[in-house]
Amino acid sequence: MLRVFLVFLHDVSAAAAAWVIAHWLRFNMEITPYYMQVIGETLLWVVPVQTLVFWSFGLYQGIWRYASLQDLKRLLVAVGVASLMAPLLIAIGILPLAVPRSVLLLDPILLLLIMSGSRVAYRVWKEHDVYGALRYQGQPVLVLGAGDTALTLLRELERSPAWRVVGFLDDDPKMVGRLLNGVRVYARIQALPQVVAKTGVKHVVMAMPAANHEQRRAALEVCTAADVKVLTVPSYDDLVSGRVTVSSLRAIELDDLLGRDPIVLDDA
Repeated sequence: MLRVFLVFLHDVSAAAAAWVIAHWLRFNMEITPYYMQVIGETLLWVVPVQTLVFWSFGLYQGIWRYASLQDLKRLLVAVGVASLMAPLLIAIGILPLAVPRSVLLLDPILLLLIMSGSRVAYRVWKEHDVYGALRYQGQPVLVLGAGDTALTLLRELERSPAWRVVGFLDDDPKMVGRLLNGVRVYARIQALPQVVAKTGVKHVVMAMPAANHEQRRAALEVCTAADVKVLTVPSYDDLVSGRVTVSSLRAIELDDLLGRDPIVLDDA
């Protein structure tokens, strides 16, 4: 309950600050006594109405530490609706016509920046505070594959003290040299021996659950040549079913390499 009250108090302060700063920018940081009075009078209406909108959109049901894209979308819609309240109050005669139109445009922009920025900043700080030290612990590991599974694996292993992802390898030339959450895609999988010599890793994770058996065997041969221990993530079917998570690493088994890929028969 205290957390909800503090978040609500933050948004009340953000609404008030955005309204005042919008006037401050509109008048080039020199607000006349008349408009100081206008600001004081309008704050008594604008802030309560806007925060009521925020409450109605359920902005205080989530947890900042786990702020997601969906939370930011909800915040965007809430701020958009809240920004319509001031013009509505002017139209029905509650707020004075002296409120500049530029303030009505600046206010929602500032409000969105303050509210979303503080939520994202808190999550970044909390993630670093809780998991930041783990990034420098654990055994270094390279990941084969730079797709969605590899990215999910990286995010989960960042919270594990056992492993530390130091790089990716992928056969897609468009991915080579790019960064995934700050971790580089070094080269194609065939270059694994050179990357191992450069990084000194002793473990490799094969994060290619949708790869066929031939691709897996080829990747394993490269790992054998590089003299590294190979781990793999669960099968694609297991991941989709939810029976296991992508961070459930295991040693690669014979079943991962043997067998035939599904044959598609043509009805014609």
